[in-house]
This record gives sequence, structure tokens and C-alpha cells, in this order.
Amino acid sequence: MRSIRIIYYLCSYIRTDDMASQKNLTPEETLDWLVKVATADGLLSPTEKTTIREFAKSYGIKADLILEAASKSLVGNKPEVEIIDYRAKNGLLFEKLIVSFLKDKSKFKLLSWTGDKYVDGIYDNNNLNPDIHIQQVINGTTIDYYIECKWCHYWKHGEKGYFYEIVPGQLRRYRKFASKNKRVVLIAYAYGRTGDNPRSIYLVPLRAFRENKIHKVVADKKYRIEQNAESFAQYMENYFAVLFAKKKK
Repeated sequence: MRSIRIIYYLCSYIRTDDMASQKNLTPEETLDWLVKVATADGLLSPTEKTTIREFAKSYGIKADLILEAASKSLVGNKPEVEIIDYRAKNGLLFEKLIVSFLKDKSKFKLLSWTGDKYVDGIYDNNNLNPDIHIQQVINGTTIDYYIECKWCHYWKHGEKGYFYEIVPGQLRRYRKFASKNKRVVLIAYAYGRTGDNPRSIYLVPLRAFRENKIHKVVADKKYRIEQNAESFAQYMENYFAVLFAKKKK
């Protein structure tokens, strides 16, 4: 609320066309100026819409008609800027980074790569599956498994240290997918900087989330890999070696 008040006070005292005179603007007039400034680049972003709505609400002004008129005024205009979903962009960059670890064709084969593509809420049901399906030769045995990629700018901090989490609904879906297809699913987490050059990468088996029952697991060095193909391959070899050893017992 404080930021909305600041916007008003910054905008409410401006010069009119007559530079010799000055005028205090009403909240309605200030809102009109905010809309003009927001649409000056040919776009009205979701963040700008939210700011305008919050300003209008704080002064009891209905913003719907104003925003509708502003949106209509932009139809046919070529925007000067492009709206980029920062999280989605880095998520895709991280997927590409993981796929780049599969260059050694004697070890790896990319079986499928499901991108999170959608338009107006319409998407392929395969988008709900893990992102990458990989085939890998380990000690002469061909194995396939799935990787779900997730990038985030920062991790949360709890009583046991930093942790990464997953939406409970997604976790249930991935568990169901793993059980139905009888395949291993791992969550690849990238933390910090950008998706193609993260601060750190962790490969967490889906079963590790059971330790905290629902949706989060504390960061552990045993899940961490270096940002290169050799480290990725070695981690997966070690993981399946332990998994097979447990099955033999």
C-alpha cells in the first residue's frame, strides 16, 4: 500500500501545458497518467495491470473499464519491447543444459523431450509428464529413466537448512507416472543465476521426497553434481548401481 501512495504523490504534482502554471492532479487524473506511461512502449504487462488495479482500488476507483480501453488502444500497435517470462525462460535453458549432457552417443540416447508448451490454457497431456526421457548404457546394460527439470532463483530455508520443494499435486502425478510406467523419475534442480549457468545442480530421486512425506527435501551434497556431462553420467551410474544392489538383497 505504501508504494501505491508513493506513486500517487510522485505523479500528482506535474506541470500542465502552460509551463508557467502548476496543477495538483486528482487520483483519477493520476491514474490516467499511469495508464499512459504504462502503455507508452506499446504493451500493458501483467505487472503494470496489477499496479494500476492496486492504485485504483486504494482510491475506490473501478479500473476494469480503464484497462479495457487501454488494451483496445494497443490493438494493432507494434510494441517496442517484448514481455519475457523470466522463470519459464530459465526453466527451458536448464532443460537444454541437461540435454547437452547427453552428447556421448555411446552412452546416451534422448528418447523424448516434452516441452511445457501451451496457449490460453490449452496444452498436450504429455506436458504433465516429466520433461526428459533418457536412455543410458551402464556397465553394458541399457536403462531408461525420466528427468523433471526445475530452476529457481533461490531456495527456502527451514529448521534443517535449505530445502527444495515441489507442488504436492505434481509430486503425486510423478509418483503415479513412475508406478504406471515402472520407471525411475528424478527431479533435477538448478539453483541461482541462470538456467544455462546455475550456481548448483542437484539430482534428487523421486523416492527421496518420502523422507519429508509430501513435497520437500533438505538440500544434501549427495544429490549434487557438477555442471558437466561426466558428473551427470557418473551420478546416474552410481545411483543405479546402488539401486540394483538393493534389489538383489
